Amino acid sequence: MAPPPVNGQVGLTRRELERELAWMLRSIPDDPRELVKLISQSVVSLLDKNNEAISRGLAQREASGGARGHG
Repeated sequence: MAPPPVNGQVGLTRRELERELAWMLRSIPDDPRELVKLISQSVVSLLDKNNEAISRGLAQREASGGARGHG
């Protein structure tokens, strides 16, 4: 589970993203076509994970009354 947001941060930290990417790229294929596929899958997966973290962070803010209204 991700740590609580710091200084208003929502989503994964840079360190968390780097850790996820390192894990995904732990085995690099020799075939360039497979490498492109792996990189594409990694980018999409990182975006999905970050979007999930953003959703959780925003939900936590709303639940704690920390959301600010506009207007």
